Amino acid sequence: MFTSASQLLGTAAAAYGVLAALAVLLQARQMLARRTSCEVSGRFFASYAGGYALWLAYGLSSGNVPLIVVDAVGLLCGGLTLAVALSLRGSLARPASWTSCTAIPVTREDPASLRPAAATAAKKPA
Repeated sequence: MFTSASQLLGTAAAAYGVLAALAVLLQARQMLARRTSCEVSGRFFASYAGGYALWLAYGLSSGNVPLIVVDAVGLLCGGLTLAVALSLRGSLARPASWTSCTAIPVTREDPASLRPAAATAAKKPA
């Protein structure tokens, strides 16, 4: 199957690269579950996708298939995550809306006051 250690290492690196590129989708899933993207940097995801785009262009110019596959997956996943982040901040068609973000206020309340009402009602004396 593998004729050399170099081929085995190249296959392992490509597989790891694809898995690493897919990992950014976990952030997209988290943003969708919370329905907010205030806690993530849109600039980071733009540079993330841009880096994959540059490496994809290099892979295409050199004809390196493993590099093309890894960077195509990375660009797709990074672009999708960036689109999710920006769409949660406003319209993808209106870049001016991308800076609008309503942060959840952080309070210094007693942890007991953050429990559900049913849990605190059970502890009250009758």
